[in-house]
Amino acid sequence: MSYKESDRSMETRLLAYEHASWMTEIAAWANGLIGKEPPEFPQYRVIRIIHFQVLATQDGYNALVLVEVVERPEETEQIALRAEDIAVIEELTSTVGEEPTNGVEQVG
Repeated sequence: MSYKESDRSMETRLLAYEHASWMTEIAAWANGLIGKEPPEFPQYRVIRIIHFQVLATQDGYNALVLVEVVERPEETEQIALRAEDIAVIEELTSTVGEEPTNGVEQVG
C-alpha cells in the first residue's frame, strides 16, 4: 500500500510574514514553503501557494499567503502486508548470520 496525496483531503491555511525589509525576503520565504511544514501547522505540508497579498508598511512589508496544504500521515500508520510478503521476509531474515554451505549461499 503506498501513500498517495489524492487519498488525503486538501485544505487551505492563511500564513503571515511580518516586518520584511525587502520584497525578495517575502518571495524567498514563500518559495521555501512548498513541500515543507509551516511552523504554525506542523501536521501539514504545503502543496502550493494559491494567492498572496503584500502590504506596504512604514518600516517595510507584510504579506498574507493562502496556501493549499495536505495533512501529513500519522507516524504510527501501518502498512498492510500480504501473507506471501510476510513469508518471504521471514525466509530471508531467518538465514541472516548463518555461514554459507560449501562457500555457496543457498537461497530458498
